[in-house]
Amino acid sequence: MTKTSQISISILLLTVLALCSFLFVRSASASAPGGLPSTIATSSNPALAANTATVIIASSTCNARIISTATTTLMLTFTDKDTPTATFGVFQPASTTVVYDSGQYGCGQVKALSNLAGQITVQDAR
Repeated sequence: MTKTSQISISILLLTVLALCSFLFVRSASASAPGGLPSTIATSSNPALAANTATVIIASSTCNARIISTATTTLMLTFTDKDTPTATFGVFQPASTTVVYDSGQYGCGQVKALSNLAGQITVQDAR
């Protein structure tokens, strides 16, 4: 086998590998469309009781949910069926703002379990 044919085969194999990698790339669905604006549709400051699960968002249409905490940590669930506990849910530390994209977390009901009584800020982007 000549050096030219080895180079040609190597280039061909790299091209096939590159094309195959594009076929198996998966993108998120149901999130805000790329390049289009998303605006805050609702904003609220629900009061949370310590160690009690509370529904903080009940709507089912969104691009993202934005949740800000001050002095409290949260455990969150993003479905109508699940309720957060001290060991089950998505953890959000105190003094943080997190954007939960609907492509990953969905647009179901959001429930929060707080370790301390207090208020949080919740925004629903559409």
